[in-house]
Amino acid sequence: MPIQVEKIGNFKKNQPAFNNFFNEPAGETGRFIHKRITKKILIRSKSMVGVKTGALRKSINPTHIKISDGQFVIIGSGLNYAYMHHEGTRPHIIVPNQAHMLRFTSHGRIVHARIVRHPGTRPNHYLSLPMLEALWDLR
Repeated sequence: MPIQVEKIGNFKKNQPAFNNFFNEPAGETGRFIHKRITKKILIRSKSMVGVKTGALRKSINPTHIKISDGQFVIIGSGLNYAYMHHEGTRPHIIVPNQAHMLRFTSHGRIVHARIVRHPGTRPNHYLSLPMLEALWDLR
């Protein structure tokens, strides 16, 4: 395969080397993104997220994506309640889907109820705040 070289003024650009440096996750730019940005966000996000079973913390992972003119990283969770934990919820009513009664533990005791009035949850911006902090540190 011949090497593609573009000439811009007095500057010659080696296209494969340019793409490797800027657009490949294993290139210099991709390693910088992973080491200096992605790792910071992951560590801070996992320390901020609430832990009941640890499933949400374990599910926070990065996905490094290469596109034709660059690359980016998506950090998040695939769990169905991750967004509710991040953004919070309003007060709402919980009713059983398949059974006649709800069964849960409260203060170490088993409770049965036909309906529960959940007070809602406060938002915990465990992803967006670490992203802003990481970008602020790059200044």
